[in-house]
Amino acid sequence: MPRLDTAAALVALGLVGLLAGAPVGAQACREPHYRWTQKTDTALADLAPQATSVSAILATWAPPDLGPRDRCAPRSQRELGAYGVTAWVRRVDKFKDDGDWHIELTERADSPADSCIVVEIPARKYSARYARARAALDSLIGDRKIRRGGVLARPMRAGISGAAFFDGQHRRGGRRSDKIDGEHGRCNSSVRALWEIHPVYRVTSP
Repeated sequence: MPRLDTAAALVALGLVGLLAGAPVGAQACREPHYRWTQKTDTALADLAPQATSVSAILATWAPPDLGPRDRCAPRSQRELGAYGVTAWVRRVDKFKDDGDWHIELTERADSPADSCIVVEIPARKYSARYARARAALDSLIGDRKIRRGGVLARPMRAGISGAAFFDGQHRRGGRRSDKIDGEHGRCNSSVRALWEIHPVYRVTSP
């Protein structure tokens, strides 16, 4: 009986393991968009929001170890809390591919446009909370002129509350990298600018 070559056997076993393991990993995550369950659920909606600010988020919130490959990562650490900010709305993009309203906030009305954080309101179909938040934002905007790309001609102050979320899909170079892809709206000042309030549960007049 011929003796099985040890090296060939190990290679064969390795290939079998890779072929068997790849589909399992691929099938484990079926989210239509990056961390979509976390972006649209209302699990944290009844938590009392902790007060914070745009400047505090950009200066002190440490980025978690999340990147583009973490498509189905559950919420953890800071993302398990709700937060509230009062800031200036500089841009509202209502035409994102995933249906979210993309809103950019800065600390002051005259802050540089790129010193912003993103907050997002999911589509109405996911919760009546999101329908109310969108209606409240529209009411605050009122008859303000909106320029191309959703930029408000006159910034508007608003209170925003919702769940903290790190949008790691815009990180480049690994889960601990400080590099970003520059596609996070205008909010690309640092990797900390990938922190969002998403989903937004409430919009109020300050």
